[in-house]
Amino acid sequence: MSVAQLARTLDQELAALVRGASLECLVCGEFVMRLESGVIACPECRSLLVEGVDMPEVVVPGVAVPGVASYPQ
Repeated sequence: MSVAQLARTLDQELAALVRGASLECLVCGEFVMRLESGVIACPECRSLLVEGVDMPEVVVPGVAVPGVASYPQ
């Protein structure tokens, strides 16, 4: 596998995520959430996918962790 093939695969995965054909986080594999601000966010690993260069203020709901009082922000 060459670098070009890997880059095309990542590009295809990002395109599928943006258009809604995929709901899987590219970092950890969990389901992503589409927030009202247009941001695609993963509540598990806290990764964000934002269109453009301006980052809106985002609050990502945390995931319940057994034995932990609150999820760290």
